[in-house]
Amino acid sequence: MRCWLFALLTLYSLAWAQTTHTVRPGETLYRIAKQYDTTVEALQVLNNLSDPTQLRVGQVLRISGQPSVSVYRLTQTPAPIEALEWPRQTVQGHLAVVRIIAPEPVQGEVRFLNSTYPIQQNRVLLPIPALQAPGVYPALLRVGGEAVRLEVRVVAGTFGRFILQLPPERRALLVPEKLRAERLRVVGSCDFNRPQQWHGSFQKPIQTNRITDPFGTRRSYDQGRTYSYHEGLDYGVPEGTPVYAPAPGVVGLAETLFVRGGAVTLDHGLGVCSGFWHLSRIAVRPGQTIKAGDLIGYSGNTGLSNGPHLHFEIRVRGIPTNPAPWYLAVP
Repeated sequence: MRCWLFALLTLYSLAWAQTTHTVRPGETLYRIAKQYDTTVEALQVLNNLSDPTQLRVGQVLRISGQPSVSVYRLTQTPAPIEALEWPRQTVQGHLAVVRIIAPEPVQGEVRFLNSTYPIQQNRVLLPIPALQAPGVYPALLRVGGEAVRLEVRVVAGTFGRFILQLPPERRALLVPEKLRAERLRVVGSCDFNRPQQWHGSFQKPIQTNRITDPFGTRRSYDQGRTYSYHEGLDYGVPEGTPVYAPAPGVVGLAETLFVRGGAVTLDHGLGVCSGFWHLSRIAVRPGQTIKAGDLIGYSGNTGLSNGPHLHFEIRVRGIPTNPAPWYLAVP
């Protein structure tokens, strides 16, 4: 096997490099959103703002784009690949997308962080775990009998810390064996080989701008003894609020789980699955084909929850990723 190194490459800026805004006296998030023709929720998820009213003068907000403002482009590649492109850096909990420029579909895979990711529709989705230490990690792309070695740079995200107080009857849910079994049940409900079902950006699954806990928050339960991180977005809504499909897909799971309570997963293809937890009622069944905007259930306070809300998450081949970028642009 011949291995191509990524030393001979070019670096160029993307046309969609991010826009920022510095908060001025008297400004509100709503006013800033109107100024840039966006929404309060989009600004919340881009900037990990749990409370849209808590702005400070001089605070710098991301308005659009992604933290990575440039990509590597490698042109010394094995046939039929003409070039490879991937982000110069990727934030913890986000996706590093390797794009393959070729005149025909390319078959192959990428080995990254001890996992193998297939080339699908001439791109590879590499999810960066939210707890992955910042640094540079090798990614080996194999096509036929040849390989290309890439380097993926992971940079730290900005995450809060939170101690979640649970009543004794819900604290009893923190049983390691049951946590592991339920996680396997959730991940196993997604068919990693299903073709892509969606086109365009994902929609918001619930009609509210109130995010009570953003993605990636470092969490302690049970008086600080159990440590994890928040794997999605929490929307603070009254029990019984309708929950809608953010994109087309197939229902993988629709049942009551030990920790997640009333739960639904949607399989969107390419190993991308969304999850909806703590539902009071479920309105779909496993195997059902769903369109964007279809009703899938109602928010609640079931399972390991300390108040009525919807937990919404997106996993890529089982790894939770920040849902925020999926509202703006999908790889």
